[in-house]
Amino acid sequence: MGIAYLTFSVLLGLVVLFMCTKKGLPKLWGAVVFILPPAAPVMIFKSEGAGKALVAALVLAGFTASGSLEFYLYSQNKEKNKYSHLPPIVREMISRNEFVVRSTIEIYEASRKLDSMGMVQSRMSDIKNTLALIRTMRGMLAANKDHIENLTSYIDRHNDFIKRSNLSWAFWISKFYNDPCISLHSSSQKMYFKAFEDLLQYTEKEFNKIMNLKSRQHLGNYDAYYLRYRGVADRYNRISKKRAEFQETFIEAHPEVKPFLPGSHHMRPFKFWDRFSF
Repeated sequence: MGIAYLTFSVLLGLVVLFMCTKKGLPKLWGAVVFILPPAAPVMIFKSEGAGKALVAALVLAGFTASGSLEFYLYSQNKEKNKYSHLPPIVREMISRNEFVVRSTIEIYEASRKLDSMGMVQSRMSDIKNTLALIRTMRGMLAANKDHIENLTSYIDRHNDFIKRSNLSWAFWISKFYNDPCISLHSSSQKMYFKAFEDLLQYTEKEFNKIMNLKSRQHLGNYDAYYLRYRGVADRYNRISKKRAEFQETFIEAHPEVKPFLPGSHHMRPFKFWDRFSF
């Protein structure tokens, strides 16, 4: 019995006790209702007076609400303490890994948003919004990198414990994040954002000369920025595909790490920023 259910039972018992005292009914009903709250509607219907159906409905609603709250609190507490039986070192590794997974998925979701914003045509507001998102994602990438380093360094520091405890999943997680494929993907990701940002910043700065004046010089410069962006984006998409394939192959070889890695299905090729329709 949790605190929400207990509180509801006490209040309901006191209300029934008050009603019994006022109407001259057996006061024992209050104790019965305290022990078994669902019995309250039965006792209400046995009493006299108008509005019994409404009172009974309110009691049942209160019972349902307190039961639902108890279930929610139980679920939250169960989730919070699901690793409480594990050694502190293992709990810390799992906690640090969860930071990595959450931050990686946040990047996936932000990338999806950037994907939809990348098809802008000729509005300054779209350029500004896309630049703002790129700056935000750069911070997300830095945070994700810190989380990965915190995880792998912690695993390295407790390498002896991991070996003694046969925690192969921890060893393979560290191996995964230290693989050159992951670092290559990270560096190409940064290059992609830098090339995209350079293109957008130049477009924002020279927007009027590109769009309205059709300056040959500025159109040529825009083309140069755009071609560089496309080259970097093409390379990033190729490396992203290889990273997803690497993760799937790695999980097939070491299935024990699957619950600890973000799903590779989140990764998808970027759509390209289209040239302006001049």
